[in-house]
Amino acid sequence: MKITLERQGKNVVELALELEAEKVMRAYEVALRQLGRRVDIPGFRKGKAPRSIIEKTLGVEYIKAQALDELVPQLISRAISDENLDVITDPKMESISFELGQPLKLKTVFEVRPQVQLGQYRQLAVVVPKAELPADARQRAMAGIAESKAILKKITDRPLKMGDSAVIDFECFVEGKLVDGGKSEGLVLEMKPGNFLAGFCEQLEGKEPDTRSEIKVAFPDNYRNKELAGKEGTFHVDLKGIRQRCLPDIDDALAVDVGFASAAELEEAVSKRLEAQMEEENRGRLQRAVVDKAIANAVVDIPDSMIDREHHLMLANLKKLVEENGQSFEEYRQTEEFHKVSETKRAEAEQRVRTSLVLGAIVRAENLMVSADEIDAQLEEMAASYKVPVERLAGNEALRRQVTEELLTQAVVDFLLADASCEFMKGQEIFEEAESGGPAAGEESGSAQDSSGGTESPSP
Repeated sequence: MKITLERQGKNVVELALELEAEKVMRAYEVALRQLGRRVDIPGFRKGKAPRSIIEKTLGVEYIKAQALDELVPQLISRAISDENLDVITDPKMESISFELGQPLKLKTVFEVRPQVQLGQYRQLAVVVPKAELPADARQRAMAGIAESKAILKKITDRPLKMGDSAVIDFECFVEGKLVDGGKSEGLVLEMKPGNFLAGFCEQLEGKEPDTRSEIKVAFPDNYRNKELAGKEGTFHVDLKGIRQRCLPDIDDALAVDVGFASAAELEEAVSKRLEAQMEEENRGRLQRAVVDKAIANAVVDIPDSMIDREHHLMLANLKKLVEENGQSFEEYRQTEEFHKVSETKRAEAEQRVRTSLVLGAIVRAENLMVSADEIDAQLEEMAASYKVPVERLAGNEALRRQVTEELLTQAVVDFLLADASCEFMKGQEIFEEAESGGPAAGEESGSAQDSSGGTESPSP
């Protein structure tokens, strides 16, 4: 087989292949025999029809297409391996010539991983601000647990006030007509200034239970329903009830309610969680610092196509979030906000790709690897988390690749951190974070995935 490579642009390669006529004919014969064994041809037992009958029944072009389906992927894979190409996109066929008795000729184009010129990445020196919890962090966390167990108590002896929850039925009219979907019953509305629509809660405040009110408010100019944007709405509101949020005492009873023997035991668990959270946050800061420094010391010319793909993926995730919130993504695309968000995400996409390319180059330079046992252990954890048989995940090749990439990312970040000289700045930095939801709450931060991200993984 004759192989010819031609570079196009930063990282695009055109691969031209020419396969000898006899090998092409052999592939055609194999396809013909396989089809002959599978196809029912009247008057012949399966697999016993003569070649000429099979060709007449199925057509030579159809048989050639079947031969190509088997042959072309094998040829391209062999050529990529022989030429040691680091391919990152599926090959795109440019041309193909297949005539019986003639050599097979084809041209295909794909992208290869850009070259990365690594700078210093070993024995990096980093200094980062150290996160410290506020002095009242434990008290706030305990208050958050109490907040999660709050109840709404029915109030009948006073009018509605801010901080309550109002149980309302309403109908909304615009220009004298009932708005489509502008009717609700039993809505529980938290009373706070600006909630629902600007001025709505303020006009409802002070009303007595079982009374009807007429409230007029303006829909914002950027309201998601364009037919209502900028118009005045008249709401006929029936206040069905008042609910006051009541918090439980932070005591042994609350501790038992969230799975602990006593308030002291709950406080101890909260303290340990906060300490672990700070350790994780500070480790994450160190991880990001060494990764950022390794990236800053490297030189890589990133093709626009790689940034475009990552940007497209990020916008697809944004589309999903917008639609989950009941908005039209096409309408959102027309807003100034979208254009600003898109620009920000493109910058993020470029940084993600750059990070992935540099980390991948370090993986190859240091010959970092993950074992099959490590991959299987991660899959077992995932299976237990999702409560599915591990065999169901282990047989998913795409998932195995994803897990491998995540483990490699963690391995290279751990390698950089272990080899670096790390120091925290003197003084304190108060780390502000909402403390709520119980002693197991709170997200981990500073993971290896946070540092790399993106679709272009640091595979070896």
